[in-house]
Amino acid sequence: IANAGYPVLLFDMNQELSENGVSTALKIKPNAFFKPNLAELVEPCNYDDHLDKLKDCDWVIEVIAEKIEWKIDLYKKISRYIKDSAILTSNTSGLQVNELIEGMSDILASKFFITHFFNPPRYMKLVEIIKSSKTEDVNIESVSEFLENKLGKGVVFAKDTPNFIANRIGVYGMMVVMQETKKHGLSIEDVDALTGTLIGRPKSATYRTADVVGLDTLTFVANTAYTKCIDDDEREVFEIPAFLKKMLDNNWLGQKNGQGFYKKIEKGLIHSINLDSLEYSPQNKKRYDGVKFAKEFIDPVKSFNSLIYCDDPAGKFIWDTTKRVLLYCSKRLGDIADDIISIDNAMKWGFAWSKGPFEMWDDIGLTKSVNLMKADGILVPEWITEMIDNGYTSFYINNGEVQKYYDPVNKKYVDLHANDLKLTFLDLKRSSKLVKKNWSASIYDLGDGVAGVELHSILKADLNPIDGSIMQTLKDSLAWVKDNSYKGLVISSDGSNFSAGANLNLILNATYKKDYDSIEMISKFMQDICQEIRFAPFPVIAAPYGLVLGGGYELIGACDKVVAASESYIGLVEVGVGLIPGAGGNLRMLSNLTKKIKTSIPGAFPVVQKAFEVIGFAKVATSASKAKSYGYLVDNDSIVMNRDHILTTAKNNVIKLSNNYEPPVIENFKLPGTSGRLVIETSIKGYQKAKKISEHDAFIGKKLAYVLTGGSKGGPFTSIDEQYLLDIEREVFVSLSQEQKTVERIEYMLKKGKPLRN
Repeated sequence: IANAGYPVLLFDMNQELSENGVSTALKIKPNAFFKPNLAELVEPCNYDDHLDKLKDCDWVIEVIAEKIEWKIDLYKKISRYIKDSAILTSNTSGLQVNELIEGMSDILASKFFITHFFNPPRYMKLVEIIKSSKTEDVNIESVSEFLENKLGKGVVFAKDTPNFIANRIGVYGMMVVMQETKKHGLSIEDVDALTGTLIGRPKSATYRTADVVGLDTLTFVANTAYTKCIDDDEREVFEIPAFLKKMLDNNWLGQKNGQGFYKKIEKGLIHSINLDSLEYSPQNKKRYDGVKFAKEFIDPVKSFNSLIYCDDPAGKFIWDTTKRVLLYCSKRLGDIADDIISIDNAMKWGFAWSKGPFEMWDDIGLTKSVNLMKADGILVPEWITEMIDNGYTSFYINNGEVQKYYDPVNKKYVDLHANDLKLTFLDLKRSSKLVKKNWSASIYDLGDGVAGVELHSILKADLNPIDGSIMQTLKDSLAWVKDNSYKGLVISSDGSNFSAGANLNLILNATYKKDYDSIEMISKFMQDICQEIRFAPFPVIAAPYGLVLGGGYELIGACDKVVAASESYIGLVEVGVGLIPGAGGNLRMLSNLTKKIKTSIPGAFPVVQKAFEVIGFAKVATSASKAKSYGYLVDNDSIVMNRDHILTTAKNNVIKLSNNYEPPVIENFKLPGTSGRLVIETSIKGYQKAKKISEHDAFIGKKLAYVLTGGSKGGPFTSIDEQYLLDIEREVFVSLSQEQKTVERIEYMLKKGKPLRN
């Protein structure tokens, strides 16, 4: 809540605990706060001295330990301090709302409900809302709107049942995987290879996720379902298996104490446990035909289908685990949620599934999969078979501009209503707004005279590396907007990340052939397109999120304005692969920092020094707010808490800016030249002598300093234009690509996904 800019009172049992809470939150990794100074919005308080302050609060959230008597006692203690217009909620994950309102006044009960934030709340989108029989809907509506529009959350409405939606389904799925692991005789490393990114789940998959969460926490949630879900026909699935009980007895709790399903032996060496012997041994992943076939497809739906319908051990395992989860969701509909939307969204937002269970069911074919389930002797819920018999063969359909989903209560498709601010390229595609599709990017009509470019890399859709197809699409879009007299352009994507940088394979292949003219051409083409974007006769706005690295930043930096999701990780990281920014990144940073840092020093050395620190050490901003501190974003750029809203917000900004729009003028810079370069090179020598950087790091640093200080034309009284900076940047970029140690860095990054410090 502080990250969104709102003041917060943090209460604890005494002042020391409360103050320690804030200081501890500042040390959490990954960072809890967008930037450290936001912690100043959190005021530590205690129950003895500060209860009067509650009278000023609009929303009071109780987050104490999961003991119902403690919670009820706290409500009694604070009730008289809560103003009439305020709302009280609990963050409980294991208690039911109708238990919590016991003894509560009707007035307080009318504005009390559960808001279950998933942990860690900065990074997890899901908030489950559960109301009691006394809760007034108007109170839920106001909090729900605040959660979605101001905090960027995804809200689902759950029934008052144990573990609500996401934990009920998610933990059921994990327990099923454990059962099927034993049944199929697979190793845990094989299961994690099968149940992770291969099927659209987090990289940590099943057993690694359990270790991260903590086996004690997993067991607690499973036990809650086993103890309280008496009427669940699959209650026994939640019973803790013998091997897990033994691990708990041994205090093998996972990551928190060094061993669980995995055990770190030494740096880079992790062993896995054998579920029969409970002994650890080196991992030995097997090769399966199903995995091989799945990886041949770029389309994730085709990939998943090739695996789940493959008649090998991998395919059979995925079929057995998936069908059980799908059937369980269909049986629990009505018990844990009123509609399939809530279940699908809960699993996507709470457990980071790429598709919800009913969306997944559509992908594998509802009729085909149900026939296979029946062939396996499985009893399929009556509402599913009735649905198919009545001609409804998918859970979701698209009817023009309206997406619909099947409602088993009304036994028909009903409209799926979304927030007015939510807009995706998939929505536009369904509405026939596609103008032109290329391999890695497409042009869309966003409506109201605004066009959009969607990045969707054909090879790495999760990272969107900038390639020739993307650059050509951007060039085409600029011409299309002009030819059709549109107001402007938005650049964004629907994928996991905006863009993790340029396509390094193109550069690496050219270095193998010593075709440095091609590298020159790639750099020049990207520079020219970015300059065309910058000086277009209409506004161009970028709407980034997730990873915005290297070429991804150079692209957004060329736009008139950036409308960034708060969770944007922005950085110029080229030095990690032995290069410097080669598509205008140095120019953009100098331009941004010149506006940010006011200096009377001739030659603007403080600007150059800051740019060198950011680019030379490949600093990545861990939030959009932090990106402003580094200079990647400027004050005029906007930050949006809800990623689903960035496309609409960017579109509205284009419309606003299009009135009497004037493109920017070409900038000229006064850079320090040789004198400034010598200062930076002295610092580089110091870092190298202290062994903080390698010899090749120092070599790259000097090349970078040459560009940032203005090359051969630099000097405190000499004006340098944009094109000269681009030319010397490109010259250095190409020269560094010819270095063997740079080639080794690129190879290592492509193979390992992390930088090599050679």
